[in-house]
Amino acid sequence: MANRNFNGVQINQSVTIVEQAGADIKDVRNRIMAYDKDGNVVLAADGSTVLVGVALIEAGINDISGVESGKVNAGDDVDIQIKDIGYILAGGDIAKGDEVTASSGLAVKAETGNYVVGIALSAVEKDEYCRVQIAKYQKA
Repeated sequence: MANRNFNGVQINQSVTIVEQAGADIKDVRNRIMAYDKDGNVVLAADGSTVLVGVALIEAGINDISGVESGKVNAGDDVDIQIKDIGYILAGGDIAKGDEVTASSGLAVKAETGNYVVGIALSAVEKDEYCRVQIAKYQKA
């Protein structure tokens, strides 16, 4: 086996990335995001697509009202948390330890074959914020 030297290679340890919104989104905050066909981010419709991460307060808004509403327009920058522990708005009841996926950008309990965004670290009801250890994979 060949020896490999990675001197000078940078590994980005950032918890977040910035991506462009692929559509107008009424409220992006604490929603699960996925890439569209153009490589922009949109609300993850369901667990059938690879999930990118969880949207935070958006970075590229053009209107100060967007800070409070979470609204972004197509082309705006969106800050997305891709690892560690974050909060996702729940779309249904979630138990501590459940694997969670997306339904219209909200966290729901994952089923076999779904792409998982993470493991619930808190038990919540619909419309509450669920603490999630982000760990993206497909549920067997």
